[in-house]
Amino acid sequence: MELMKIDYDLFKKILKKIPSNIFFKDTECRYVFSTHYWRHLRGAEDPSWDIAGKTDLEIRKDKENAKLAMEQDREILRTGKGTQYIIEISQDGVTEYLELIKNPVQDDDGNIIGIVGLINNVTEKILLEKKLEKYAHTDMLTGLYNRHYLDDWLTSSMKPEMYPLCVISADCDGLKNINDSYGHVIGDELIRLTVSLFRVGLPEKAVMFRMGGDEFFIILPNTTQEECQKYIDSMNEMSHAMLLKGKPIRVSFGSCEVLSPSLTIMKAMEISDKRMYMEKGTKYASANV
Repeated sequence: MELMKIDYDLFKKILKKIPSNIFFKDTECRYVFSTHYWRHLRGAEDPSWDIAGKTDLEIRKDKENAKLAMEQDREILRTGKGTQYIIEISQDGVTEYLELIKNPVQDDDGNIIGIVGLINNVTEKILLEKKLEKYAHTDMLTGLYNRHYLDDWLTSSMKPEMYPLCVISADCDGLKNINDSYGHVIGDELIRLTVSLFRVGLPEKAVMFRMGGDEFFIILPNTTQEECQKYIDSMNEMSHAMLLKGKPIRVSFGSCEVLSPSLTIMKAMEISDKRMYMEKGTKYASANV
């Protein structure tokens, strides 16, 4: 059977049916052709506009990603090695993620004559990954970080410029009695009210974790013990106005100042936990006097 001969125009039409964008650039990083024009380009809305002969710096609306594209292309031409990476583009209120796969093209003598590339829209995949990552790090009842994420956060987010800092251990008072008297739905409401107290009473820089049950751990970067105590005093005052079944909620707090990495966060947590349980014990003793 004789094979069908395909001319250049028909070949371009075939390529346009592929969901991915396929392009070719010369050794000056100028486009020779591109199967699709995406909305992130300046001028592409004009039917007579042509990408041929233009560089990313000339056509991309996002200048930072344009610079990245040029840097990656020059590295491919220098080393002869391909690359693969994902970029984030936010435009017109829409955030998208594009995967770029680029490889050098050589002639029969091994000389690089250009770069062939593939662009895939991976927005759905990345958003799903971010959603799953959030679920892995987040307590579903409160929206706070969970205990599992604390170690990761300490490894990835702790910075020297955060010192001095304070940590706070907090615990809802009377959760077991509320669960026994009214059920776990009302107990969950106590936990949510307590988190609302934190959100109102603590600064935006506070990093909050639900450690499990009614136990919470809070990190306050660039905060002295004096400042921390003011936040705790304010939350104790505000808690009087937060009612559950007609009664104010009660929360016990313990804190510890960390002046440098010589005192680890985990050791500081032990100290704040002890102080929190001492406060809880004092409340219990006073209630039974």
